[in-house]
Amino acid sequence: MKLPFFISMLLLLSFNCVLGQTDSLTTKSFEELEKLYLSTYTSPAKAKKYVDALSIVALKRSNKQRIAKAFYRKGNVYFKLGDTQSAIAFTDQSLANMPNNNKELLLQNLVQKGNIYFKEGAYPSATHFYLKGRGVSQQMNSIKDELVITTNIALINKQTEDYADAIRDFKQNLETINEIHDASYNRLEIRNYLALGDTYLRIQKPDSALVYTQKGLTKTTFDTHPALHTDLLFNTIIVYYQKQQYKKSIDGAVFLDSLVKKIKQSKKFITSYLYQAKCYQALKNVDSAIVNYEKFKQLAITQEFSSPELEEVYYQLAKMYLQKKDIESATRNFDFFEKFTQQKDSTNRSVQHIIKDHDILALKDALKKVNDKSKKQGKTLSYLYIISGILIVCAVFFFLLYKQNKKRNAKHFNALLIQLENLEATKKKTKGSTQKTDLAINDEGVAQILKGLKNFEAKQLFLNVDCTLASVAKKLKTNTAYLSHVINTYKEKKFSAYLNELRINTALVTLKNNRKIRLYSIKAIANEFGYARRETFSKVFKSATGMDPTSCIKALDVQDKNSRDNS
Repeated sequence: MKLPFFISMLLLLSFNCVLGQTDSLTTKSFEELEKLYLSTYTSPAKAKKYVDALSIVALKRSNKQRIAKAFYRKGNVYFKLGDTQSAIAFTDQSLANMPNNNKELLLQNLVQKGNIYFKEGAYPSATHFYLKGRGVSQQMNSIKDELVITTNIALINKQTEDYADAIRDFKQNLETINEIHDASYNRLEIRNYLALGDTYLRIQKPDSALVYTQKGLTKTTFDTHPALHTDLLFNTIIVYYQKQQYKKSIDGAVFLDSLVKKIKQSKKFITSYLYQAKCYQALKNVDSAIVNYEKFKQLAITQEFSSPELEEVYYQLAKMYLQKKDIESATRNFDFFEKFTQQKDSTNRSVQHIIKDHDILALKDALKKVNDKSKKQGKTLSYLYIISGILIVCAVFFFLLYKQNKKRNAKHFNALLIQLENLEATKKKTKGSTQKTDLAINDEGVAQILKGLKNFEAKQLFLNVDCTLASVAKKLKTNTAYLSHVINTYKEKKFSAYLNELRINTALVTLKNNRKIRLYSIKAIANEFGYARRETFSKVFKSATGMDPTSCIKALDVQDKNSRDNS
């Protein structure tokens, strides 16, 4: 009983110490705190206490200019600390207090929101804020800011596999920078050369990738831009691998290991280990390939991050350990592979094209045969037969279940297509004619609210993640009880059902007609249509359609492919 009490008191004491430290800082002036913040800017953990105090001091003085500045910096620090939700909230507070004449701070906030959503994988939202920021930069005639934003948009296009647009934007940026001839644009120029080279590597065009990578290398050295210089050199080892110059690729990776140690960015070893392993495997040097694949795997575990290439690493290790007759290691890595495959999402799409299903089944079958043979030599033969029987029964059961689910999904999808036709027909009808209600509305207040709801629907304000009954009531200048009563009476449903219906109907029509948005993660799609959590979106989507979002997207992709094949 004493130990929990002691821990509670210790935590309380620690909290009070932190609070006391913040309180003591709030006695300083805004200028003093800003100076302290700038001195610790490169260390977000240290800078946090200063921006926390800075925002408190700014609010006390009720100076909008300083409030906006303080919350922008607070959002920036929290973003660097990985607290993206707080970062968005603080950036929004900065925007809410933005003076009309401070376009520079407005631009910084818009770009910051774009950066936050980019990191979260919410690419539509990121693009939205980048485009708004680019508009402000054009008003300010700030060419450099416009180029930075265009680079970020191009990076999103690269990430979503819109390679043609990405290449176009990177090249246009480089043309503009070359016309300016300003040394301050040097880093941005190198970033565009690096990204352009990486984009060409993704579409398997190593010659083009090498041209732009070498141009980037002529603009930098390890002393001027160590991280960018190292990344450009990593591009070259991938180029050599794609051109089947395996010895050159290995030598380049070994040399880069020393540079990675100098810049202390251990995650960059991932690329080195991966391509050394691939090259050794292509050269039939199984032992060296295994060593580097194992290094890759260990680094991913110790650094606690998931890389799409892990799937391939587990698979290749299982295959090579089987080749060396190390059955235990082969089985263990194949188990890792299967678990990883079950957990993967759309970000692993590129790896799915590398490992064919028949190759996976062949390896699985080979491992099973070897293990079966080993176990037959022991006393567990009968037990093994029982397990095999159970596995077969399970396989049959899950196969039948799969067929049943497939049939049920097909039925739901056909019903969904009819629903979509009706939605699109209704949308066209609404656009082509003035919508009227059959209800005789005598109450002027009700008529005003219904008019407001019509505008709410037309402007798709329901797609705002923060949309609630209270926020809508405030916008329509009424109270929640009266608004709820009007919706229940005239929409014949509760507000939550009304909101979900609008969001899901919009999601269905958009997913049907926009193939690009189907490439986004489910979380990003959920955010696009007003849901903060992926789980909530999936639950409401399935309740409305009978299908989960992933199954619906796959069915739409199949339908599009069949339409193209038949045309």
